[in-house]
Amino acid sequence: MLIDDFQYFVGKANLTAKTFSMDNPDGCNRTREEWHAYPDFEYQFNSWGFRGPEYTQFLGKPVNICIGDSVVVNVGGPIEHSWCSQLAEHFDIPTINLGMNSAANDTIKLVAERACTLFDVKNTFVMYTVFTAERMSVFLHRKLHGEDFIQYPVEDNQKILYFATHRLTDAYEAQSGEALTNWRKDLDKLGIYKLPYPPQYYADHVAVVDQNRLKYTVESSYNNLRFNSDWPTYSEFINGTEPHPDMPGNFLHEYELYKDLYCNRDGYHHNQAANKIYADYFYNQWKLKTEPQNTAQT
Repeated sequence: MLIDDFQYFVGKANLTAKTFSMDNPDGCNRTREEWHAYPDFEYQFNSWGFRGPEYTQFLGKPVNICIGDSVVVNVGGPIEHSWCSQLAEHFDIPTINLGMNSAANDTIKLVAERACTLFDVKNTFVMYTVFTAERMSVFLHRKLHGEDFIQYPVEDNQKILYFATHRLTDAYEAQSGEALTNWRKDLDKLGIYKLPYPPQYYADHVAVVDQNRLKYTVESSYNNLRFNSDWPTYSEFINGTEPHPDMPGNFLHEYELYKDLYCNRDGYHHNQAANKIYADYFYNQWKLKTEPQNTAQT
């Protein structure tokens, strides 16, 4: 087993459920009516605590691993829509899902290392836990403390240093969520891929949202993101005050755009379309790395 010493494991092993985490009509980022309009599906976790088949059959055998937090779990959608499942279609060896809700980057690294002792891991695909607009800068606060996944207060520069310490080596990397916050740029500089937006749709959507700030701006979300005291207050912003120059470009617009285009039933995690973009990215990166070797051998 990989995570049976974590508190997270309790209640996940062999779990079957209609709802999970924030994917429920009262806890999601959609209305109850919107949530119920989505097709029904079932969450099924194996005895290892992951969404996938029983992994015991793969012990000692060649596999690919996909690892990360709830975005890898694919909260809010059926498992076949996850980027791990879509990526698996390109390989002739098992590609197993090691997603864990609320997992920190130190946990991701630890579980990846453990997996390498149990399986013949050929490729590691990781989606780092970064953040989303609703909960700015929460997820780089995450840390493994004993058996528990916790959040701890720390300055932004310390978050980046802690991330660097637990960054995987020899892995295909991506970061989850929207392209927001100033320290997100630090991860961009490392070349870690993030989800893009279709330019024209984005431009059209921003124009609509900008004319309806009150409708599209959630006060609690705005205040969570307002980490610079020079930003306009929520009241000022919805009444037309120009964004502060330090505001990452159109961030409030991005969240609504992100939800419209790329969110699952819960209104938060990646949907099938977003996951396909990630799966295609990972596969193309794998081809770039391996095809020259394959060509040289033929």
